[in-house]
Amino acid sequence: MAIEDETRKVVEGYFSAWTTNRTGDAYALLAPDLEFSGPNARCRSAEEFRPALDRFAAMTRSARVLELVVEGDRAALLYDCELPPPVGTLRIASFFRVKASRIQTYETLFDPTELRKLLAQTSHNR
Repeated sequence: MAIEDETRKVVEGYFSAWTTNRTGDAYALLAPDLEFSGPNARCRSAEEFRPALDRFAAMTRSARVLELVVEGDRAALLYDCELPPPVGTLRIASFFRVKASRIQTYETLFDPTELRKLLAQTSHNR
């Protein structure tokens, strides 16, 4: 399998899994030594990242890929993610590097303003 095909298969599989709340399947596509960075967190392992993955997947109502660009072992994904109010639709850009059929690095970028309000409400209601 060409490296681009492998990268595409892993990234599409990961996106499909977490957006349908199959976080175990998504987690299986992460390298144990995953390096993740996003507006609200930095993680140095898949295990450290898993609680955030579970929380975000659970609150996601729907997600739609706008564009996926793959070059070698790297991929850039732009998608719209529907979350509960006050967030609504959040446009997210994610960047991946895939090694040995696992996501090794994962950076996600979006405006976290409304998501932080939602997370504050969620933690306050516990």
